[in-house]
Formats: sequence, C-alpha cells, structure tokens
Amino acid sequence: MRDMLHKTREVLKGRGRMILITEHKEDRDSVSDVRKEFVYVTREANREETLPAPQVRIDKFYDSENRDEFFALRVKGALYAYRHRRLMKIGYSHHLKIRLHWKSHVASPKKSVTMA
Repeated sequence: MRDMLHKTREVLKGRGRMILITEHKEDRDSVSDVRKEFVYVTREANREETLPAPQVRIDKFYDSENRDEFFALRVKGALYAYRHRRLMKIGYSHHLKIRLHWKSHVASPKKSVTMA
C-alpha cells in the first residue's frame, strides 16, 4: 500500500515557496516513510556577489535492535536569477528524509541485491 501527500504554500508574505511531498509505503518486508521538502526564498539584489558553495549534510543511522534505518540529506545554498529585468537572489533549502523499518529479523538486503 502506498500513500502520497503533496503540499505547496507561500511563505514570508509571498517572498518564498515551500513544497512538501511525503510518501508512506508498506509492503511484505518493510515499511518506508519518505519526506521531501523544498524551500525557496527570494529577495531583490543590488549586485551579483560571489556566493559560497552549497552546504551539504548527510546523516545515516541504523538501529539493529528495532530494525530501523534512517537517512537524511540537506542541501542549502543560494543562486542569482533575473526576473522582470530585476536581479533576484534565491535562497534554497532541500531536505530528504527516508526511514525504513524492516519487518523480519533479517536486516536489510545485501548490497548486491537491487531494490525496485
């Protein structure tokens, strides 16, 4: 069984947008929850400056007692774009969170097995 939810809303009085996608999937061997979140905030810029490289953070956790696996990825940065002849600075933050719970006592499949 697979359940999906998609939400889009404006943030900061229309200066930004947040997109949220969640998915819950249950099958014979496992239960998975996936959450994707995209946040964009814009503001007008006077001039284009050098931007730092995007920040990337990855977390991975495995609980053998409860047979849970958790993976999180976060990318945060900014870019410049022109809109209606105005220079805009767009800040973004992307999140991906995955939680797997294995029902059987056999942990996740070996790495050579491809999951579809």
